[in-house]
Amino acid sequence: MKSLPETLPDETNALQKMVLDYQSTVDQLQEKLKWYEEQFCLFQHQRFGASSEKCPDQMELFNEAESILDSLKQDDSDLEETISYQRKKPGRKPLSKHIPREVVRYELPEAERVCECGHALHEAGEDKSEQLEIIPAQIKVIEHVQVKYGCREIGIG
Repeated sequence: MKSLPETLPDETNALQKMVLDYQSTVDQLQEKLKWYEEQFCLFQHQRFGASSEKCPDQMELFNEAESILDSLKQDDSDLEETISYQRKKPGRKPLSKHIPREVVRYELPEAERVCECGHALHEAGEDKSEQLEIIPAQIKVIEHVQVKYGCREIGIG
């Protein structure tokens, strides 16, 4: 609501009343602005501020527990525990022995059974894996045997 110089009244009392009205409007708007700024800061703090830390010294509680634990570890370093049980090894149960088996053996050809040093490689062991193959109306186990080779001269394998 802008007033042009031509529309302003000539009387001093009317001008003073207009100035007072404008001043009260400015004061109200400044109060509103201050309230909105406070609300903005509050929402910013709720959204981005610390939410789980209720007390600023709360983190020191964990440091005390760690220092107590460290002192206990130093006392217990002299004691050694002996495990009186054996843990179960992870793995699947073996497939039943009564299922017919087909053995697929993977061996190196004779020409490739030579070590880098020139000596012959010997059989050093086998890796076995079993795969259950289900054919409708027929079940069998295919056993894959992968032969490992090593050199006796160098000690590999």
